[in-house]
Amino acid sequence: EHDRGPAAVYSIVVNVININIMSGSSSLGDRVLAEVKQQYPDAIECSIVDHSDGCGAKLELTVVSDSFDGVMLLKRHREIQNHLKEKGLFDEIHALQIKAWTPAQWEKKKGDK
Repeated sequence: EHDRGPAAVYSIVVNVININIMSGSSSLGDRVLAEVKQQYPDAIECSIVDHSDGCGAKLELTVVSDSFDGVMLLKRHREIQNHLKEKGLFDEIHALQIKAWTPAQWEKKKGDK
């Protein structure tokens, strides 16, 4: 038998709320951003720009996280892409530009502008 104490019930309620939010009327960009924020909860920056007027045809995702330190750029992109595939969102996206940076890279990019 499984213990269904308050923590388990809370977890179930949170998951149901998340499912309802993810399947609701939110845009594809909003759903992608929510998933990436779950994947990188300690990200310094996590934002998305929809360059397709809300249909999700062309998204630009920026994620800045310490977890990218020492990780090759291609592996960062694959981590994000695989997570979105697991969540069933990747097939809905027509074009996804990913900017997955370490905090130092992000500061340099901001300084270059």
